[in-house]
Amino acid sequence: MNKSNIIKYGLFAVVGALIIYSIYNSFDYNAFKTNIQNANVFYIILSVSGGVVAVLLRALRWQLILKPMGYNPSLSNAYHSTMSGYLVNLGIPRTGEVYRCAVLAKTENIPVNVLVGTVVSERILDLIMLVLVITSSVLLQFDLLYGFIYDNLLIKLIQNKILLSIVLGVFVLGIIFLLKNKSLWKSEGKIANIFKGFANGLKSVFNLEKPFLFTVYTLGIWICYWIMTTFVLLAFDYTNSLGGVGGLCVLVFSSLGVIIPAPGGIATIKSVEIGLSQIFKFTISQANAVGMVLFFSNFLMIILAGSISFGIMAFRTKV
Repeated sequence: MNKSNIIKYGLFAVVGALIIYSIYNSFDYNAFKTNIQNANVFYIILSVSGGVVAVLLRALRWQLILKPMGYNPSLSNAYHSTMSGYLVNLGIPRTGEVYRCAVLAKTENIPVNVLVGTVVSERILDLIMLVLVITSSVLLQFDLLYGFIYDNLLIKLIQNKILLSIVLGVFVLGIIFLLKNKSLWKSEGKIANIFKGFANGLKSVFNLEKPFLFTVYTLGIWICYWIMTTFVLLAFDYTNSLGGVGGLCVLVFSSLGVIIPAPGGIATIKSVEIGLSQIFKFTISQANAVGMVLFFSNFLMIILAGSISFGIMAFRTKV
C-alpha cells in the first residue's frame, strides 16, 4: 500500500472514530430503547425493500450505459456486482466501485477501463441528482431552512466581527488564488477537467439508445432513496407527521453524511441526528433513533444481500 493510500485510509479511520465518539457521547440507551420498541417494523421492512430495488435499478442503468459500447452484460451479473460492491465499501470506503468493475470484467469479458469510465459518469449524474434533491428540499421547506440558516449562521456571523472578517478574508484570498493560477482554467487544468467531466457525463446520456429509459432509472433510484427515508420517518410516532417533504429533507441529511469519508457511511447517523434535532427540533434521543434505524437497516440489508451477491460473484469468477 502506497503512502497516499495509507494517509487516505488513516483519515477515514480517524473521521469514523470521531463520529462514533460523538454518537456515543450523546447516546441515551434507555431513551433509544423506548423509541425503538415503539417503532413500526413493517415500515422499516418497506424501507429496506426500497434499498434493494434501488440497487436493481442501478444494475439496469449500468446495462443501458454499456450497450452502445458493444457490451451486453446479464442483469444478474450487473446486479450482483453492484450489490457486492456495496458490501466491499463497508470495509474500505470508496473501493466498492473498483471491485464491482473488476468482477463484472471477469464474468462478462469487458475491459476494466471501460467499466470504470461508466462508473465515473454514474457518479457525476448522481451528484447532479443530489443537487436537484437539495434544491427541491430547500424550495419545499424554504421558511424552515432559511430561518435555521438565518438564526444559526447569518446572524451569528454578522454579529461576530472577527469571524466575519476571517470568512471575507478567506473568500477574497480564494478569488485571488483562482485568478492568479490561470493554469487551473486551461484545457488541461484541474477546474477545466471537472467541467469536462460533468459535460461528458451528461453527453453520455444523450448518446444512449434509450435516454428516456435511462432517465427513468436514474429518477427511480433517487425515488427509492426518498421512499427509504420516508418509511423510516413513518415508523416513528413523533416523525410520521413529516411525511414525504420531511423524507426529502432527511434524504439530504443522509446523503451529506454519505459524502463524509467515514467507514461504512456511519456519518449518516450524525448528519440525520443534527438535521432532525437542529432544524425540526426533535430531541437528541429521538433524532438519534431515526438516524440509527436509517443507517443500520440499510447496513444489515447490504450485509445480507451483499454477502449473497459476493458469494455468487466469487463462484462465477472462479468457474
